[in-house]
Amino acid sequence: MSDVLFRGRGTDVGVRAPVWLVRLAGALVGLLVVELADALGVWEATGASRHVVRLLLMFLGALVAPSSIGAGLWLLAGAVTTVFMLVLYTPLVAPLAPLFVRRDAPGPPPDAILVFSGAVTSSGRVTGAALERLLDAMQVARSRRIPSMGLSVLGDERDARTPTSERDQRLLLELGVPGIDARFVRDVHSTRDEALAFAALARTHGWRRVLAITSPSHTRRACGALEAVGLSVECRPATARLYDLSRLDRPDNRRLAFADVLYEATATALYRARDWMR
Repeated sequence: MSDVLFRGRGTDVGVRAPVWLVRLAGALVGLLVVELADALGVWEATGASRHVVRLLLMFLGALVAPSSIGAGLWLLAGAVTTVFMLVLYTPLVAPLAPLFVRRDAPGPPPDAILVFSGAVTSSGRVTGAALERLLDAMQVARSRRIPSMGLSVLGDERDARTPTSERDQRLLLELGVPGIDARFVRDVHSTRDEALAFAALARTHGWRRVLAITSPSHTRRACGALEAVGLSVECRPATARLYDLSRLDRPDNRRLAFADVLYEATATALYRARDWMR
């Protein structure tokens, strides 16, 4: 028999239970920690696979639950839950989110618009942030009469069963800004890859100054990455449709904003350490 909640406290104050039940409780507490951290964007920010982490923490929870350090599982769960509640129900994230947003005043006419990539469906349709960025880019191209646009092709071109985003991007451009000179970069998997590919594209076509469009929390890192490879950049955040940084008045909006802040803080630290951004 084991003490489920207060193992190793030296007093018989908890609920006594078989060891298998204690291990099951430990696995469930590990699962709780994983899911709360996932909702806050921890695993995406660190690049860890949520599936691997989920199995690992459930196994570790079951392993240590009957030991003298089993009570530490509850302390860990309590700490993560506290952070989760602070993010959702306090203005904790409101002053942090603007630190990653860059919006430059309009300068000399840019030679081209560069649109950073995002998500793509299995049928090759741009969605989410990628669609937001492209819609804003089309609007700016029309209003400022910018003749050229550089875009990232999303999807794996090596997999013939899965279409890439290029066809959908071309269709949307034809509907929104017919006649624009669209140029595509391929085989990019990160902001650094895109910056290098866009710089090569700019050199090929003689673009000296570009207007970069990406999601608000991504602007500072993305535009800094372009400047680090020698481009003159005017930075513009796209209109976010999932949540508005200026109105973080709902718990889920605060959670989404916190996940973006955590991701960008981690990525920015990495990019600065490798001298990949200015």
